[in-house]
Amino acid sequence: MGILDEAGLRQIAEDIEQAEEYEESPPESCMPLTIESVPLSSEIDDNPERKRPYLPSCYNVYDKIKGSIHLAFLSHLCFILASLFYLKLALVTLNWYLYTKRRGVPQDILDEDTEEVWTSWTSENGADYIFDKWEAYRQEYELLYIMGALFFVFVGLLDLTRYFDCLNMVLVLAGVAGMISALSKTYQARTIWDFVSVHMFFIEAINLLLRKHDYEGVACFRIGDVCFLIGAILDCIGSYVGIAGHEGLWVIQMDVFSCCLWLFSALTDITAEIYYLRKRYSDGIGTVQCY
Repeated sequence: MGILDEAGLRQIAEDIEQAEEYEESPPESCMPLTIESVPLSSEIDDNPERKRPYLPSCYNVYDKIKGSIHLAFLSHLCFILASLFYLKLALVTLNWYLYTKRRGVPQDILDEDTEEVWTSWTSENGADYIFDKWEAYRQEYELLYIMGALFFVFVGLLDLTRYFDCLNMVLVLAGVAGMISALSKTYQARTIWDFVSVHMFFIEAINLLLRKHDYEGVACFRIGDVCFLIGAILDCIGSYVGIAGHEGLWVIQMDVFSCCLWLFSALTDITAEIYYLRKRYSDGIGTVQCY
């Protein structure tokens, strides 16, 4: 039982030799981890067949969304449509103001601007046709205001998707406040909600100027951002005058000029975007980062 035969002794001798060889030169799979054995990041990036599993998939999705040309141009298109609706609204308001002044409507009636006030005044002065004009004006006013504010909501949601920046919710809130102002029945409620809306637009303008971009040619976009900021400042001034109850022709004209600045800002942005993309492709750079 306790005696080993010749084959057993030979096996023991082979095991001892393998153990000595292992101690002298261990295999690469069992080599200790050292700094020299870790591949450099440049070596990993130079290998096109090697993927980068250390990046979560959400970052890859974010990069694709952030650089989406389709979302960028959809946002610019919504900005243009919103500015056009607001400009049309300002021109309709200017036309109505001039019409009522030609018909001798007092300023206090224009300031109140409610159905009860207009019904009472037109009945007393035998001007029922003016009341019909006012109803048509109010319907067009609400439609244009709601459509313009709604497209600004779309711009805010698209920019929120593209930049993952919570500050883009300010533009969404500005549009929502504008729609509430359009649907308000009293002059005071409309003025207050309009006050909230224009100040939200002002905050968004500041956000646009502070946003950093990592590509050349960004100065073209800054022109549009500055125009948007100036328009927002003029709207804020008009809202202060409206709360004070001193609206007049100059306030409406200032609103028209502000809307023209916003439209110019929208057209400048999309023009600069197209120029930037054409320049990148002409330089042979296929990957682009949209504004």
